[in-house]
Amino acid sequence: MSEHALIVLFLLHTLFLSVDLIGPDAERVCLSFDEHASKRGCECVVYQSTGQKGARNFHSPNYTTSSHYPRGIVCILFSFIGDVNETVEITFIDFNLRPKVNNKCNDFLKLYLDERAEVNEDSVHEYDLCGDKSELPQKTFYSHGRSIHMEFHTEAVEIPNNIYKGFTGKFSFIDSRDFKTTMTRVSTDAHLCSYIDRHRNDTRSKGRFFSPSYPQNYPRWTTCSYQFFGRPSEVVELSFLVLQLAGNASSCSKEHDYIEVFDGINKTERLALICGNRSVPTLRSQTNYLTVYFHSSANFNMKGFAATYEYLTIDIAAECNKNITQASSPEGTICSPRYSHPYPADITCTYDFYANPGERVQIKFTHFNLYKSQLYTEGGDCKLEDSVSIYIYEDYDEATAMFCGDKLPLQFMSANNWLRVRFVSNPGPGSKGQASGFEFQYKFRKDFGITSGLQTIGPRGRPLCHFLYNSTVQKVGSFTSPNYPGVYPSVTHCEYVFRGEPGERVTITLDNFNVGRRSETQVCGGQNDHVTFTCYSHDGPDKGFQPICGVLNSLITKRVSDGAYFRVLMSSYDNYEHTGFLGRYEFGPGYNVFSPTTPSPEKISGLDSGQGSIHYVINMPLIGLVLCLYRITGLS
Repeated sequence: MSEHALIVLFLLHTLFLSVDLIGPDAERVCLSFDEHASKRGCECVVYQSTGQKGARNFHSPNYTTSSHYPRGIVCILFSFIGDVNETVEITFIDFNLRPKVNNKCNDFLKLYLDERAEVNEDSVHEYDLCGDKSELPQKTFYSHGRSIHMEFHTEAVEIPNNIYKGFTGKFSFIDSRDFKTTMTRVSTDAHLCSYIDRHRNDTRSKGRFFSPSYPQNYPRWTTCSYQFFGRPSEVVELSFLVLQLAGNASSCSKEHDYIEVFDGINKTERLALICGNRSVPTLRSQTNYLTVYFHSSANFNMKGFAATYEYLTIDIAAECNKNITQASSPEGTICSPRYSHPYPADITCTYDFYANPGERVQIKFTHFNLYKSQLYTEGGDCKLEDSVSIYIYEDYDEATAMFCGDKLPLQFMSANNWLRVRFVSNPGPGSKGQASGFEFQYKFRKDFGITSGLQTIGPRGRPLCHFLYNSTVQKVGSFTSPNYPGVYPSVTHCEYVFRGEPGERVTITLDNFNVGRRSETQVCGGQNDHVTFTCYSHDGPDKGFQPICGVLNSLITKRVSDGAYFRVLMSSYDNYEHTGFLGRYEFGPGYNVFSPTTPSPEKISGLDSGQGSIHYVINMPLIGLVLCLYRITGLS
């Protein structure tokens, strides 16, 4: 027998032996490998799609029968051929080839992902794989078309104590139409792609989109935008089903591959910056527009992302009418619809707050920007404007306060355990220009917004506006009116009790004093908001101290007790206009001096008490009295 015939028999024997050792799913068929096989001597193992779903197995020669793969494999070509509209998916379960020697793979597996049903000497492979599984760039690979080819080579040199078992994995043929975006591509640049989806009455309300080349790895240096345009009554909701980006999810930055999601069509209101492979919660726009940007750098690329989108019709009225109880949500934030984008026209939102008995509701605006009509004037009537109103009486449908324009309202507190906030957007154009709406924080409070002193708890556990300050606890400190620096609530009576040690006296100074209005007769008290001082623990007037009200400076509000006990009482009635006071107290040594009396400020004649501030002149003897007291107490 000739030498040529012996070689042919050897190759045929090796082919059939290798196929048998590779697995029963392999076919002994070669497809268009003539030129390649004649030059390289490749054996051919083909896995053809049969239309069946599910994964099947593949492995290197001898994987299931020996501790290592054969030496001297010139070339085995594994081919996975799918039908039209199919993508090949292969996943390595185990991979253990001889590692690199001098930075070179001697035993290796070449991966062709971008070929048709055949390869030849001109084919370009994407990966050279060797070493163990941990050194693989990824465990799962996808074809760019409908086929994947793997070319396996091993050196003929024997390896002492050979422990390299080879590889095994699963393959499947999946429907490539599942990876087609439902958006419209508006650019053809491979590295600068742009997609748009506009929802109309005759288009679908949901769809899917992907990173470039998905499920294959996305290319380097690529930027893509995906813009979603919903109808006026809709929002856009995104769900990321798969996320595999190069970079670190724990230190997300634009130095790596990333995804940005913006509310609207401009890069102003970012909803999320996404990196790595962490899970992402469902994202929802506040407006009917949403934009996604994807950017890849020169780093190692990965599979990318698969996401779905859906246009949701929002019943804004139902969304913004809420009953909030202390038990369900003790504090939180409320925003206008579509905040911080222009809110829609012709809507009314009502937020009712229910506190526990004896407790109060406090709201603090952090943003306020409502649409101004052509009739708007600063400080004018808000009834014809978009407005936010506050109601404090549940059975009385007239607003206690109404705000419009863009001036931030003061902090507000209920007069009892109920409060209502109502937002009205008047009919008009569909867009409210650049009016971004409002945001306020709410909190249910037991302490009336007074954060110092020891609060007294009344019958049935109801908190009282009664606070105790002991010299043994703190010699110098501060106290405030309820809800300071906001407007204090109406129909509220607060007591501040100061107890010093024997021989001490208490000095009280009320800064930023703005309590009620002085009457035309210059008298404070009665049903007008006021503050009184007393050295007695029992009820009743203290003739040494007259009630004070109006807008006063610290010199006039300073008081010194006769002894170690002092009480400050604040009473409010039926207005929400004034901000109260910031009080200071100090316990110090007592002196045997006459009892201080209250200076009696006189309003300058001819000034209108309705103006923002009230000016006073003080009789000279009274100035001397105050200065005397100031010097005496200053010595303490």
